[in-house]
Amino acid sequence: MNLREIIMDAIKYPISDTRKFLIFCVLVILMSLSTILPSYGLKDATASIILSLVSLIVAIVVIGYSVEVIKGGTEGDDTLPDFDYVKQFVIGIKALILDIIYFIIPAIIVIIVASATGLFSSLTKIVYISIDAISKDANNMTTIMAAIPKSTMNTFTNALTVTIVVAIILFIIFSLMSFTGLVRFAKTGSGTEGLRFRQIIRDMRNIGFVKIIVTLIVIYIIAFLLSLVIGLIGLIPYVGVFIGIFVGVPFILLFLYRAIGLLYADA
Repeated sequence: MNLREIIMDAIKYPISDTRKFLIFCVLVILMSLSTILPSYGLKDATASIILSLVSLIVAIVVIGYSVEVIKGGTEGDDTLPDFDYVKQFVIGIKALILDIIYFIIPAIIVIIVASATGLFSSLTKIVYISIDAISKDANNMTTIMAAIPKSTMNTFTNALTVTIVVAIILFIIFSLMSFTGLVRFAKTGSGTEGLRFRQIIRDMRNIGFVKIIVTLIVIYIIAFLLSLVIGLIGLIPYVGVFIGIFVGVPFILLFLYRAIGLLYADA
């Protein structure tokens, strides 16, 4: 499918089955209660803990359902998946673990780079020197900065720059691989398949790296614009937040995951 076809299909998809869409909306509301109700004056600690637990469980189910939406997109299903809360809870747990793994790998690499370039050691020196300067009556930032050796500041600046550049590159690479790994997991149900890096690179090559990047940018821009609309709706006193979350957030989630499924249908 080309980009236009993916976008048009994904926009129509959430309302392909009104009943299932409304059920998904309710799940999103339940998932959000622990953050919404305190803003309306809920102060009871026990109730907050219970709400947080319920929100977490429902959020995992929502993630699992979203994975099945991706699977439906890759298989050409035109309607929303059926609800099987236990099955989708298990899928959601596996998807979370997969995301954590894809987050941990670049995080470890960034920490190694930061350590190797001297970011941590130079930052520690800067902190100690600053504390010492303050103890000696340095009362403004200019005086504190003047106490830090230029070589230490240069090491810190260079190390920070290198670390940030590496972090951005790794974030982009592993985000793309994470999407592809999630799709492989959605199609097979196997977490191991979601970590087969060679097959993941092969799938990305089959689709086209440029097509993947451009499509993801476009669908996230659309999601951002829809979020702005939801934000405006949320300004309506009392009911605005619930309207935005009940309709807008579920629509955006289904739109995003449907588009991702369609994007990887040819992998």
